[in-house]
Amino acid sequence: MAGSKASLPQIRRQIGYWAAQEQYSMHDLLRFGIEAEKCGFRTMMTSDHFHPWWHDNAFGNFTWVWIAAAAERTKRMQFVTGVTAPVYRYHPAIIAQAFASLDALYPGRIGLGLGSGEAMNESPLGFDWPRARARLTRTKEAIQVIRRLWDAEEFVSFNGEYYLIRNAKLYTPPTCRMPIYMAATGQQATRIAAKFSDGLITYLRPAEAGRVLDLFNKAAEKGRRNPGSLEKIAEYKVSFSKDYDKAFRSTEFWRATLIKGVFDSDVSDPRKLQKRAEKEVSDEKLKEAIQVTTSIEDCIKPIEEYFKAGFTRVYVHSTSPDEMDFIRAFARNVLPHFMKEKGSKIAALA
Repeated sequence: MAGSKASLPQIRRQIGYWAAQEQYSMHDLLRFGIEAEKCGFRTMMTSDHFHPWWHDNAFGNFTWVWIAAAAERTKRMQFVTGVTAPVYRYHPAIIAQAFASLDALYPGRIGLGLGSGEAMNESPLGFDWPRARARLTRTKEAIQVIRRLWDAEEFVSFNGEYYLIRNAKLYTPPTCRMPIYMAATGQQATRIAAKFSDGLITYLRPAEAGRVLDLFNKAAEKGRRNPGSLEKIAEYKVSFSKDYDKAFRSTEFWRATLIKGVFDSDVSDPRKLQKRAEKEVSDEKLKEAIQVTTSIEDCIKPIEEYFKAGFTRVYVHSTSPDEMDFIRAFARNVLPHFMKEKGSKIAALA
């Protein structure tokens, strides 16, 4: 019941693992998730798309199904979407129902990341790609709808600019107060995240993120919220291999995410995204966006910079040629650096 639900846990710095649904099969991602937990990771963020960013050797896993399978195969791992887009293909009430059901099965281990999405999630299903303002308003209304359904003990109605629900009730409610995080980089999205969500998600690097984090904190204070109680979540991309060329070639899959203005673009066909990226995105730009390294210890300094910038969570998005090797090497040589007490599972891998 809403009145008895526990509050969100106290904010503490965490390093999480990123599961890329576009790059790996569901079976491989399950293996990676299980291994990540064995190696000491306790939280995982996973993408939620209909189409991938790249055409060659890509996958289109349905994230919600995968989360259920991964949660069943792990014991304590928390799962958060990065991010689910409540624009057209997902009605917010259905998102509320799905994630409440996941929480009923795996209490306290499910979180929801929301964002205004990309055309590749909506246009292939026959929807027109709306303007940025409409997408942002839909996202704001979605957070309100989801939160009301999760918190309500009785029937709920909502009449917004885009979403309408009439006397709706979740008969399988969440077991606790589930966190809702929101992806944002622009000013208006950041203000909405500060007012309505439990934390900010951004792909911006530390040197670029100061303005957004400062705006987020000030907007939270203006809304009489404590910025220290809200998560600031970063995605950190890296490719590791003893062979530098292999590590760099493995970053190719994410080249299209660096096309100028791609997140607002109406291009939804991965074949077109790939062709554009091959023409428009240089190798140098790819190396600037994704750390390519032959030494796993090189991950320590960038992660420290994220925390110094004010982030509370850093999700490590590896695009390494041998992902299992990356997980184990990172757990042996990087995770212990950030742990006050080095757990036996980590030490056992040394």
